Amino acid sequence: MAIKGLSIPVFGEYSYNGATASYTNGFICGEAIEYGVEIETSDNNPLYGDNRIIENDYGVFNSGTLTLNTSDLDTYTSKRLLGLKEVQVTVGDGQVTELVTDDDAKQTPKGFGVIELHQIDDVDKYRAVILCKVNMSIPAEAATTKGESIEWQTKEIEGTITRSDESTANYKHPWKREAWFDTEAEALEYLKTVLNVLEEVKATSAAGSSSGQTTITIMNPVEGATYKYSTSGPVSTYKQDLSGWTELESGEGITVSNGATVYLAQTDSSGKAIGAGSVKAVVNEG
Repeated sequence: MAIKGLSIPVFGEYSYNGATASYTNGFICGEAIEYGVEIETSDNNPLYGDNRIIENDYGVFNSGTLTLNTSDLDTYTSKRLLGLKEVQVTVGDGQVTELVTDDDAKQTPKGFGVIELHQIDDVDKYRAVILCKVNMSIPAEAATTKGESIEWQTKEIEGTITRSDESTANYKHPWKREAWFDTEAEALEYLKTVLNVLEEVKATSAAGSSSGQTTITIMNPVEGATYKYSTSGPVSTYKQDLSGWTELESGEGITVSNGATVYLAQTDSSGKAIGAGSVKAVVNEG
């Protein structure tokens, strides 16, 4: 038995409602290069009697450090992982989108997941690991100029691991969860379900041809995909049944109030959400 691979680092926004912990806005953070977890525990506190240990107050988890080495942090993952904001700057005759790290940048708690590839008795097995609550730090910046041959440079980022706030029959302040699978697809489905990972649906809204209508255009359509919308929301969760939402054809006019939020979803063949997004409606007001 040995570990021989690593894949698909995933994050989801952590939230706690006073009873249970859950995750929203999950996303895949580049490609996994390496990860490590260091744990700090309290010391054992043995009671000696008759020249031996007769009782022991065993050490428990205090905190830990996650170190993740990923292929890169692009605009999309940097914004979501580090809580950065976008600012539009005029450059020449065009607009440039900046990512700004300032006093408004807030590194909120997240759940983290990754898939380890193990070989057991010559059979591949996949261990999906979830760290329940992690606060990621802003990564250091470093780069090396290109020489005669390429020296691959990846991103390393660290986070502090703490216990989840959840205390229920199944989860008493957990800091780690894991499950084993026969395929990577099954392991990824587990991570997507727990951490609520959906594809990003990008869209624009423009005044429709008729009064009171807007035209929604999907900017990153997937060939053969089906899309739905709702004017009441909220944003869908992974594999949520959206049978109550309305089918959307990209470029189709729909009736909605000007400035209202239109919630969008990409659905699978059974009508369940696998992608999510939203757009502010720009309406033809006559």
